Amino acid sequence: MFGLLEPRAGKRVAVADVGSGSAGVAILSIEKGKPARVLAAHRVTLALEERSPDATLAGVIAAVSESAEKALAAEGAKPGSVGRAYAIVRAPWVRSKTILAKKTFPKEEKIHARMISDIAREALDAEKTLDRANLIEANVVRVELNGYPTPLPEGKHAHSVQVSILATACEPRIKKAAQETLMLVSPTPPTLRSGTGALLSILRDRSAAHSDYLVVDMTSTGTAMFTVHKGTPFEHMLVPEGVHTILKRVAGDRLPEEAMTLMRMVARDHCDDAACEEIKAAMVRAEQELIKVYGEAMAKLAATRKLPNTLVLLAETDIATWLSSFFSRIDFTQFTMTSQPFVVEILTPLDLEPLVMTKDAKNTWDVSLLVAAALVNSEQNAGHAK
Repeated sequence: MFGLLEPRAGKRVAVADVGSGSAGVAILSIEKGKPARVLAAHRVTLALEERSPDATLAGVIAAVSESAEKALAAEGAKPGSVGRAYAIVRAPWVRSKTILAKKTFPKEEKIHARMISDIAREALDAEKTLDRANLIEANVVRVELNGYPTPLPEGKHAHSVQVSILATACEPRIKKAAQETLMLVSPTPPTLRSGTGALLSILRDRSAAHSDYLVVDMTSTGTAMFTVHKGTPFEHMLVPEGVHTILKRVAGDRLPEEAMTLMRMVARDHCDDAACEEIKAAMVRAEQELIKVYGEAMAKLAATRKLPNTLVLLAETDIATWLSSFFSRIDFTQFTMTSQPFVVEILTPLDLEPLVMTKDAKNTWDVSLLVAAALVNSEQNAGHAK
């Protein structure tokens, strides 16, 4: 899957990417001030077939274990020999929410870290829609003093403080399985993060060109969507539509793998026989159904404020080009700030090169695992990994 790099000096860290129909694990070498280097990696993808939610969950849990075992073997490492471990859990196993909390003082006060932490803790204590027992992250992602965003609020004076917290709860069985499996990789208790948090961190590091965008993160059976305004996530939506469900719509009587092969050929304009014409027609029919599915989600996301025109897409390579065309071509303009179509940016390995690299990133298309690796490198270099 990956073009692997020769080991060099550096701290070894394992990271798992847990999706809705697959799981991958990479062993990384982390050096201060340098991109993470992928030493070994493996991903297990569940077969494209009908299964119950419990069977899917069991399959993903098994995929985490198998991927960890094979990644360790490929790197020549013994179980328990890696310094740290992370798991990045994606839709539909996590639910993220942005919580806003504001405190006003009678007069200007000097702002300190404990004050911000107390405001965030009180807001989290008051939050009733997320399962506190299964929280995997609750991070302050924005602080405003007197209504203005402030990256370094400590020591400043203000009469009002507003804190934005990204909180995420995880499906308990996935959480338990990720923790237990990764404890076999590293003796240190693993750090769990959400796909939303990982993408938010990476996109902040990736580009200063725009701070407002809509993220569409598609896994096998679900799509996480969230809006970012001025670098802060706000509205979140989980859509029960993903690569496998789209293939089911398109495949008809064909096997899903055959449908995917034909869709790949269509995308590359290497397909002109009768079977390809049938797939093209099926894709058009599927689009009509997807317009309704994603249109309803966008209407809910845009209920508070219209959506940014930039759409950042994370999806499997085989379907990313078609999805990019779908979101940019279909008329979703009633939901956007400028009443203009979405400008779609597909997140690729090359976008992540400042934070993570492999021997041949151009041919490496496990983008979600690279996003997970990039987050680990970012946190380890910042020195705030917990």
